[in-house]
Amino acid sequence: MFAQQQWSFAVDESGCARLMRASAPAEVETIAPGEYLVTLPMTAAREFGLTADVEGEAGFIAAAPGDDAGNKPNTVRVLTMRPDNTFGPRPFRVVLRTV
Repeated sequence: MFAQQQWSFAVDESGCARLMRASAPAEVETIAPGEYLVTLPMTAAREFGLTADVEGEAGFIAAAPGDDAGNKPNTVRVLTMRPDNTFGPRPFRVVLRTV
């Protein structure tokens, strides 16, 4: 069985994300409203599993760990979509399974 670490991020009116709740420290950088770089305290290894979801209403999210997005191995690039399928800011959560 896997343990999980979770990070929840709020997004303000200008589209900037900030950490709200966390299992461990993390940093978030807003590239543009709806595009965020989340730096986790450990490498997000493929074999453990990384998931992400938008909070609240339906929407879409994509999260690419480290090397897949051209970033450091412990950095996750998060892209969020609004319920109307337009790119834009949404509160989101990142979940990492660990051993």
